[in-house]
Amino acid sequence: MKKIDFKKHLPYLGGVLVFFVLAAVYFYPVIEGYRIKQSDIKLSKGMSQEIRDHRKVFDEEPLWLGNMFSGMPTFQVSTEFPGNLLQYASKAITGGIPHPIGIVFAYMIGFFIFSLSLRISPLISIVGAIAYGFSSYFIIILEAGHNTKALAIAYVPPMLAGLITMYRGKELLGFVLTAIFVGLELFANHFQITYYSALIILGIAVVNLIAYSKDNKISLFLKRSALLFVAALLGLGANVGNLLTTYEYSKSSTRSKSELTIQPDGTPNDAVKSTGLDKDYITQWSYGQEESLSLFLSDVKGGGSGAIIGLEDEVQRLRRENPSFFTFLVNQYQNNQHFVSTYWGNQPFTSGPVYIGIIVFVLAILSIFFVKDRLIYALGIVTVLALLLSWGKNFMGFTEFFIDYVPGYNKFRAVAMLLVVLEFTLPVFAVLFLSELYKNREGILEQKKKLFIISCSVLTVLLVLWLTPDSFLDFINEKENAIFAQQISQNSAQKSAIDIGVSQLVDYRVEVVKSDILRSLQFILGLFLLIGLYLYNKVNRNIFIILVGVLVLVDLWTVDKRYFNNQEVAGAGRNASNKYEKYELPENNSSPYQASTVDNAILQREIFLNPQISQRINERISTEKREKRRLTRLESEKIQFTTLMRNTHYRVLNTASRLDEDAGTAYFHKTLGGYHAAKMKKYQELIDFRLGQEHFQLRQAFSQGGADLVRRYLPQMSITNMLNAKYIIGAVNTQQVRQFTYLENQYAFGNVWFVDSVRVVESANDEMMTLLSINPRRTAVMQSTEDASVKNIYNSNPSTDRISLVSYLPNVMKYIYQTSQEQFAVFSEVFYNDGWKVIVNGEEVKFFKVNYILRGMKVPAGSGEIEFRFEPGSYKTGEIISLISSLIIVLVSLGAIGYTIKNNKVKEVSESE
Repeated sequence: MKKIDFKKHLPYLGGVLVFFVLAAVYFYPVIEGYRIKQSDIKLSKGMSQEIRDHRKVFDEEPLWLGNMFSGMPTFQVSTEFPGNLLQYASKAITGGIPHPIGIVFAYMIGFFIFSLSLRISPLISIVGAIAYGFSSYFIIILEAGHNTKALAIAYVPPMLAGLITMYRGKELLGFVLTAIFVGLELFANHFQITYYSALIILGIAVVNLIAYSKDNKISLFLKRSALLFVAALLGLGANVGNLLTTYEYSKSSTRSKSELTIQPDGTPNDAVKSTGLDKDYITQWSYGQEESLSLFLSDVKGGGSGAIIGLEDEVQRLRRENPSFFTFLVNQYQNNQHFVSTYWGNQPFTSGPVYIGIIVFVLAILSIFFVKDRLIYALGIVTVLALLLSWGKNFMGFTEFFIDYVPGYNKFRAVAMLLVVLEFTLPVFAVLFLSELYKNREGILEQKKKLFIISCSVLTVLLVLWLTPDSFLDFINEKENAIFAQQISQNSAQKSAIDIGVSQLVDYRVEVVKSDILRSLQFILGLFLLIGLYLYNKVNRNIFIILVGVLVLVDLWTVDKRYFNNQEVAGAGRNASNKYEKYELPENNSSPYQASTVDNAILQREIFLNPQISQRINERISTEKREKRRLTRLESEKIQFTTLMRNTHYRVLNTASRLDEDAGTAYFHKTLGGYHAAKMKKYQELIDFRLGQEHFQLRQAFSQGGADLVRRYLPQMSITNMLNAKYIIGAVNTQQVRQFTYLENQYAFGNVWFVDSVRVVESANDEMMTLLSINPRRTAVMQSTEDASVKNIYNSNPSTDRISLVSYLPNVMKYIYQTSQEQFAVFSEVFYNDGWKVIVNGEEVKFFKVNYILRGMKVPAGSGEIEFRFEPGSYKTGEIISLISSLIIVLVSLGAIGYTIKNNKVKEVSESE
């Protein structure tokens, strides 16, 4: 038996080691025990607090949450699918490496696998992996906490490697790679990235179809495509639980088509609606055409959004070198509540540019002229398409076509995210050119004239741009132009000062861009010098590739560090919890929010009303102490509020926070607000038509007259009361100090109530407008399509008829009732038809959608128990299919490994003979 040739495998093992070391060095505070302060993860923990506590206590998935937006499915918040065994493969890839080191490691491993599938040498594949892994956007999203997006990005290259491997003849390996990484890509659960990767898949498939056709091998192409389809189905099957529930929920989420054909002011909404999201919403984050130059000139529109005067180094420099300009910046900030930003593109804001690197960009250009590979054509078309679509509203005719006619395109917002396609394709072009140079130095040398012309052209374009950037680029964006024009119109006397300030601002930004171009020119000259030395045999090819890799790394690393760095807090001790600006210790990370005075006051009020809550809190704390021995203050606080949430069922309206950015309140209480990009469509429409208005009115009342004025407003807040907002939180101004307070809303309708009448209407428009005109405490409104047997008039007797909630869990709610005759009850719970069922005295009955978003039902005469249970069949079915599919993938993968080992042994025996 032959010994393992470690020398042969050394480049691969070396690559893995390089990837880990680079990721660990970049995020070295993680090795010291710190964790990134990720804003979206903090929000996620607020959103999913009730889910995580339910999972811990009951060891089951609740599938419904009650702590935000008055209730919604958990499917796009936090749902686990134990049947999907590929989750263990995901953990194996990151190897238990602390986050985000494991994610960046996965970026590079994934691209490394893809490059190897192209039969590119391991050394060049390492360079490509570094280019992919340190692309600026991929690093920037980690600080924001876009972990699912990052995982999806990491799994795209190895998923595509399955296609490449299959079409290049290694059918078994291609099948296994496709099945595993399609499964992992879907497991990452960021369907927008997966959807965009379909563009690349389509491009690869089309060029292979053409190539196979030319060779008269259509049947072979169809066979291999069929194998890929089966492999993809297995990967899909492993995630079918998530896909089924997501598809089911998508019909009710903000991604769905609205039943309404009017806007809140009564005007038609056809002009701005698609069958998915609103077109304005889809294109809100559109990359500018000029801004696309940031792919290779990182500062072409500045850096991340933020006030220039927020940069301490710049403040000191401007004070010293240009005091009049500094005064202009301060005046803009202080007097007009407008800061002049370090970013001047037309996106609402940004954390930084999408920068793939000047070295990578130049190598990609050279590949177009020197590499003869059908992949260049496929990815070239996809690159152009993705770039045009990333412009969104800046190229609206093209974008609108895709929104209206391409299936699924209108389900996603932030079209600028399409640039992730370029962040993949351009490094692929770069490694293809390096591979060509590596294998065919003489052939490239014979074309040195063409190489010289292209190189000079690139340098010339950059030199011209460096000399006169303001001839080609705008340095004041649309928003700023509007603000400056408004200031001048309000006070024409300040026109001269503003004009001077704007002129100085342009000069400042021009210098920023010129400095960046000069930086790029230096890198390009270094690259061309290396290519020249290599072509004329002054440096061997491996050293050449290593030096190019160093250039790529330095280029990307230094730009990335502008946006995600390990800056230490001035004066912080070596072991301080706040040692780093962008990191924190795990104990702070585990409890993202701290209860306010108001939160604690509500807790004490509820304990006073329900004394048993205090006993249950103490029992849980005692149990936790037995297991952990000691609890931090934040851990004890978490126990208090999770116990409160599970043993009560009131809601809070926090007027001091935005309704759609209120994850903090959801961490402690059930709230009318929340934070989620795909909340339920009808709930969002209720916000648009009335709830948002009530939220604003109450906020203003707190500010202008305090709690007394709010009490006078509350009887008119029909939607707030209908949604059982028992506590209203707000901010009052006391002696120029903003203080938070709350009041108990005596007008809240409670968890459930009987109505006197049901008004039946014909359409969603009628239902919404009727709801806004009635008193929902006395009258319910429903569409005629619900049930003709519902009576119009019900005669409830307050002295004898009772209905109340007696037990709450997010997925099981129990009520008891007593009535003298049939009544109609309205439950302050969001209606969702797919999974909820209601059982009255042991018999399942029908319930209806009433008041546009709530549940209603006929309650029979007599007394008994009503139980709502959330048991969506899609979850149960999906779990079974997921387990079967992922088991098949595991078995096929193990079989492939066994087959390969057996074949190698047979080969060894034949060679020895």
